[in-house]
Amino acid sequence: MGEELLKGFQGGGGPRAVEMRDEIQKLNRKRQEAFQMGGPEKVSRQHAQGKLTARERIALLMDPGTFQEYGLLATHQSHRPQMQGRKTPADGVITGFGRIDGRAAGVVAEDFTVLGGSEGMTHFLKKVRMVELATQERVPLVWLLDGSGARAEEFIGEGLPAVFHHLKVAKMSGIAPQVGVVMGPCAGDSALVGSLLEFIIMVEGTGMMAAGGPPVVLTATGEVVDKEGLGGVGVHCVVSGVADNPARNETEAIELVKRYLSYLPSNAWEYPPSTPPQDDPERMDQELLEVLPSNPRRPYDMKRIIRSLVDRESFFEIKPLFAPMMITGFARLNGHPVGIVANQPMVYAGAITAKAAQKERHFIDLCTAYHLPLVFLVDVPGVMTGPQSEREGALRYGLAVAYSLAWAEVPKITVVVRKAFGFGGCAMCGYGAKQTLTLAWPTADFGSMPADGGVLAAHAGELSDSSDREAKRRKLEEAYKEYCGAYPAAGIFNVDDVIDPRETRPRVIRALELALSRRSAPPTPVMRHGVMP
Repeated sequence: MGEELLKGFQGGGGPRAVEMRDEIQKLNRKRQEAFQMGGPEKVSRQHAQGKLTARERIALLMDPGTFQEYGLLATHQSHRPQMQGRKTPADGVITGFGRIDGRAAGVVAEDFTVLGGSEGMTHFLKKVRMVELATQERVPLVWLLDGSGARAEEFIGEGLPAVFHHLKVAKMSGIAPQVGVVMGPCAGDSALVGSLLEFIIMVEGTGMMAAGGPPVVLTATGEVVDKEGLGGVGVHCVVSGVADNPARNETEAIELVKRYLSYLPSNAWEYPPSTPPQDDPERMDQELLEVLPSNPRRPYDMKRIIRSLVDRESFFEIKPLFAPMMITGFARLNGHPVGIVANQPMVYAGAITAKAAQKERHFIDLCTAYHLPLVFLVDVPGVMTGPQSEREGALRYGLAVAYSLAWAEVPKITVVVRKAFGFGGCAMCGYGAKQTLTLAWPTADFGSMPADGGVLAAHAGELSDSSDREAKRRKLEEAYKEYCGAYPAAGIFNVDDVIDPRETRPRVIRALELALSRRSAPPTPVMRHGVMP
């Protein structure tokens, strides 16, 4: 760019033109120095660890030629002797705006080649500026995280730690999408900001998030731990649920960012972008007749039903490794983006645990914020019971789902596949949740509790006095069965219809497109009040 600018001055000019040429040469030198990042040795070390540089990552993320950098010439502003003479190109974080698949977006990319991507004051101010601008201009913000937290040389003894940047990130949530990609060992503030974001990807083998890295853990607790065991994919994508989706490498991680954003509007003042339909809306898969086992106690893979329902190759699962008894993800129905919430009978028979409820609640809030309709596929025996479940707080987390449903003013559709019992059925968008359509397969069974458990609770004395307890139990269960199932529910208009499983896709699409007719006015950010359980 600098050489092109100088072409206009070749061929003479007055003294002022000569001065400007000198200034442009100076500007060009400074730019080139900043583009070197931490220098060739640090760049080589980054590559040797299997990681791209921050600038290479941005080049993968942004459409070619669209990235406009903010703060290229920034550097540290510390007057402490520990920082004197040290160069910090862009102060260790590259920021700016460009386009992702044609849509405007911002990026914050920590540069590990500059003092380990640590956060100095200028670095901090650049991040704050990006959050403010992305909020103001209503565009998504992508964080490429590879930083070691606060820069000790600048922040030791700096007084009360700042929180206002976390507050700004929190206030941006629901205004425009925020995505984090954990690409390196992120500790301290980098991990804290990452944990605040709406969708978090972690790169296997290199990504780590922790409040403090292994040296801090050793000093504080005396425990020796490696990065993966402290806060790698196996911890945060599987156990804690702090992160959402793993990626095998950085290229795959960037592709996940793009795919995730493709389902969402650029901000909460827009509706999700529909695409031209690529699948037959009237498709009726024969496979759906064979998905359910003949024994109702045997499991099956709910993802087979999801794949038959949604447009082909459109399902994008979110949190696939965390609380797998609950399935959440984006998909398209006749080209329209939707959120899918489904029980997975392959794990705990689909019972809702505390972690499953947290997963569902977060996803409902995400879809509500960005106006995605919700489709619930229900096969749930209830909320997980037992001492461990009570200690984990399944009741409170389960009720938090109901709280989120109360504020979810997006179109909702419920399909009961096999069973919906107790509060588990309620949490899966049960009766009275303002659905546009509630369907049941002929195999569906309903109730505040299943017949077998209900008989044991209601007739305990009678069973105890019986000479043949088992025969008595079977007789009582048989008597109650006339009230159970899809047809009694349809008879009292508890569901809108009982359908052939093959009709699921066309019926859901027709209901969805009916519900979309309510979009008669531009959307706005979703506001709510109250205290979540």
